Amino acid sequence: PWSVERLANGNTLVESMKMEAIELNPKGETVWKFTKEDAAAQGYLMDKAQVCTRLPNGNTLITELGPQPRLLEIAPQGTLVLTVPLQPETDNAHMQTRMARQLRNGNYLVPHLLAFSIKEYRPDGTIVRTLPTDLAELGGRPAENWPFTAIRLDNGNTLASLTHGNKVVELDPAGTVIW
Repeated sequence: PWSVERLANGNTLVESMKMEAIELNPKGETVWKFTKEDAAAQGYLMDKAQVCTRLPNGNTLITELGPQPRLLEIAPQGTLVLTVPLQPETDNAHMQTRMARQLRNGNYLVPHLLAFSIKEYRPDGTIVRTLPTDLAELGGRPAENWPFTAIRLDNGNTLASLTHGNKVVELDPAGTVIW
């Protein structure tokens, strides 16, 4: 799995390589899941689910890669409540994006590996801000600082892990390296 998350109720949310988001109780029993087949039953195709996380409102956010990369918000009863189109700048599904997270303001923070950037999206798919990770002081594009995880800190800065470049950086809202 690409993601695993311990929930406040003690259960664990995981994404499986079978294109599923699964919630397991402490005994390892499945108490909730959303699959490719569940999506098809609602009349849409889910191509390649990569990462999932539980949102404060109880919905589950799934990052989907493929020909139409997007974020899917799934209600607890398994219905699709929101689709956010993504702009990863590559057709390479494996390298489009990873650990998307919802921000307190309702926007989404999405790292795009081969775009060398972290993009903040509104729920309608509009890009609000782009933070580049191919900065000269980080070694530029040759350093392969592909963003994998991005977290918005309380001070408004963004903490990001950069895979391949083997770095962790803190960027201010203007994209300047703080740490």
